[in-house]
Amino acid sequence: MVDLYPLLPLTAGVVLLWIVTRDTRMEVRLVRNGVRAKGRVIGYHETSMASRMIVQFRTEDGEEVHAEHENTGWMASRAGEIVTVSYDPELPERARIVSGPWLSHWVRAMFGGLGLVLLLTGLLLGYLHWSE
Repeated sequence: MVDLYPLLPLTAGVVLLWIVTRDTRMEVRLVRNGVRAKGRVIGYHETSMASRMIVQFRTEDGEEVHAEHENTGWMASRAGEIVTVSYDPELPERARIVSGPWLSHWVRAMFGGLGLVLLLTGLLLGYLHWSE
């Protein structure tokens, strides 16, 4: 079991990089292909694992949508704040906040950097331990 310790930071780094990459790809897709609308944070949906913002906005067709923004843990918003969302016209519930007074892309860069450091640490520890 001791021989597997380099896998701990390696696995944590891969998982963290996967989450950041998935989040970034979804945001880029919605920013490029989505429709933008003004919205308002109306509250939170809390579970034992996460707390997600609920954003209310109207589509171009006038349909009112309540969408959950899945990255609330990375942000600090308050109910009532005005935001800009980008949504998939065919599935408006798949919306993403693309502009808000508290929104920062530094957090994503920080988690991506942490994932990379963990990955490289795991690779280095594995090399040092297994090449003996």
